[in-house]
Amino acid sequence: MRIADIPHLSVTVAAPFAGPKKKAPWIEHEQRKIGDSSFIIEYLIEKFGVDPNAHLTPAERGQAVAMQRLVEENLYWAMVYDRWVRDENWPILKGSVLGRIPAPIRAIIAPMARRGVRQQLKGHGLGLHSEREIEAIARRDIGALAAILGDRHWFFGSAPSLADATVFSLLANIRYPAFTSPMKAMIAEQPQLAAFVDRFRDHFYPSKTGEEDAV
Repeated sequence: MRIADIPHLSVTVAAPFAGPKKKAPWIEHEQRKIGDSSFIIEYLIEKFGVDPNAHLTPAERGQAVAMQRLVEENLYWAMVYDRWVRDENWPILKGSVLGRIPAPIRAIIAPMARRGVRQQLKGHGLGLHSEREIEAIARRDIGALAAILGDRHWFFGSAPSLADATVFSLLANIRYPAFTSPMKAMIAEQPQLAAFVDRFRDHFYPSKTGEEDAV
């Protein structure tokens, strides 16, 4: 929405399970609730007539879809593992994701939510691997993104596209928040990729510059 200049209001809810897909994100527009980022994007492109991918070739559009799958269906789960399974991160996660729920209720819900996420990780397959194996998977994914970006300003051409937003959305939530994650160092080891994350933040989220919070 920032890339396409669509006016909007961002809202943080008490729990991320109230959307139509029972997970974040979702939008509400004209008394409709649409969940899942892919369906949200399709809806916004059709409704507002703006396409951040308009300058991409068919081949680049295909590559962008492949990148989206790498980020959202694989690397994302490595981040979930770091936040929900690593014991040192659990107090931070519990306070941020469930922090708006009253403490007595949170004390009951939090362990149930954590067990549920562990089961999701196993169902996906990544949760069946060892910590070292998960780190190796994440390193390959981050290395692949760095190789695709190369020395370019944006992933495809001189203007940002949905691929840039997809990559930023995940890497920013690894690079900036105070969670412990070996992926922080992996991103820092790829200076062009780290610079891309900072550049996207500075361009579209200037108020966040210097903050250590999730975007």
